[in-house]
Amino acid sequence: MKREWLIWGLLGVAFLMTLSAASCQRRPIDNADNSLDNGISNTTTDQNPDFTPYPGTSAPESGLADPTVIQAQLVRETKEATDFIRLIQPDAVLVLISSKYINSLSNTFGLSTNYYIYSSLSKPDYYFLVNVPRNNLDPMKRFLMPVQDFELDFSVLEIPAQYWNTNYARALQLAEAQGGASFRSAHKTFEVSAILARPAGKYLNWFITYKATDASGAKLQIQVDANSGEVKIV
Repeated sequence: MKREWLIWGLLGVAFLMTLSAASCQRRPIDNADNSLDNGISNTTTDQNPDFTPYPGTSAPESGLADPTVIQAQLVRETKEATDFIRLIQPDAVLVLISSKYINSLSNTFGLSTNYYIYSSLSKPDYYFLVNVPRNNLDPMKRFLMPVQDFELDFSVLEIPAQYWNTNYARALQLAEAQGGASFRSAHKTFEVSAILARPAGKYLNWFITYKATDASGAKLQIQVDANSGEVKIV
């Protein structure tokens, strides 16, 4: 249990604080003639209008996309992000996905950031980030960040596709049913982060944190096994 809290603390504090301050700390990866960006700058994902309802709860509507309907979009999104980063770092492998929502789980109204994060054997001192908006307006953007800026004292391994059977929407749907919906009902303003990661020696999991942004400072942490869908309140 102590090890579990260590992983949560480092992922939820060091990692997320680093990304939330990214506008000051990230270094955009620019191409000399912008030829790479010009070819992909209009690559966006389709907006999914379907929301998943939560019968029997008094929580406000989440706005969360339907996990089944959105799956094809997410497969395409992952491929586009990977192809995009490999234009400048061919050996990049996906090690983390981190999304942050503010006051809504809707991709239209709540999604703040949606990062695909890669490592490289040839450049082990850096992470390569791709921010993938889902608003059909903004282009994908790439960033370079030193590994030491994440302040993790454990390794994260490449995300194994064969165990990635639960997408973010399903993971959040499960978290909503295990206290997330009640948490949102109790707090008008909140942030929700969903991180997909496989820390060394652990299984691939979604680490989901509900954090109230009112004076209460309340927090709810839920872990969802990305393979089995098993839910654990941490």
